[in-house]
This record gives sequence, C-alpha cells and structure tokens, in this order.
Amino acid sequence: MANDYILSSVTDVQQLLKGNADSQSVAMLNNVMAETIGMAMHNAVTAQHNAQMLNSATTTSTCARILSVMGAKPPAPTPPPATTPVAPSPATGVNTTSASSTTVADPATAATGSDTSAANNGTSN
Repeated sequence: MANDYILSSVTDVQQLLKGNADSQSVAMLNNVMAETIGMAMHNAVTAQHNAQMLNSATTTSTCARILSVMGAKPPAPTPPPATTPVAPSPATGVNTTSASSTTVADPATAATGSDTSAANNGTSN
C-alpha cells in the first residue's frame, strides 16, 4: 500500500513536470519564432531602404549625364556675402555698425522694398 502511494505521487509529479515542460517549450518556441520574424522584418526594411538609396543615386547620376551631354552646366554656388571690417570707435573701443549700410543693387527695387536677387537664385536669362 505504501508503494502505491509513493508510485502515485511520483507519477503525479512526472505528469505535472511534463505538463510544465510542454508549456515552457511552446513558450520558448514562440519567443524564438517572434525573434526570427522580427529580425527578418528588420532585414527586409534595411534592404528596401538600401535599394531606395541606390535608386535615388542612379537617377541622380543619370540626370547628371543627360545634362552634361546636352551641354548644360550646373549653376555655380553663390559665394557668401563679403563683410567689411569695422574700425573700433575711439571713445568706447567697441565695433559699431549703422543700419544704413545696406546696399541695394537696383534703384527700382529700392522703391518697392523687394530684392530680386534672392528670387533669381543665381540663374541668368
């Protein structure tokens, strides 16, 4: 009778452990599957991004070749505006500038208050 009680208890523990082991193995399998799918999606997004960058570079290169064959030259970059050094004031020793030092290239724009040089963007007609 004592052997039956011990045998039953060991059998119950084995079934309990087997039940837990099955659920733990399924949980681990689900975690590994989620990690694998996540990495696959990450790799797909990275590959798509790299393909898009390559496509943009190819399009830019092709457009540059077409323009060079046609004889068109890209616009030259505009240099930054030159600044003139201002002498320090003899009384304070501080550099001072006046608000009237702005020059206007076209007298017609001085009347309207608009500057057309920004609208041209360096293009010539």
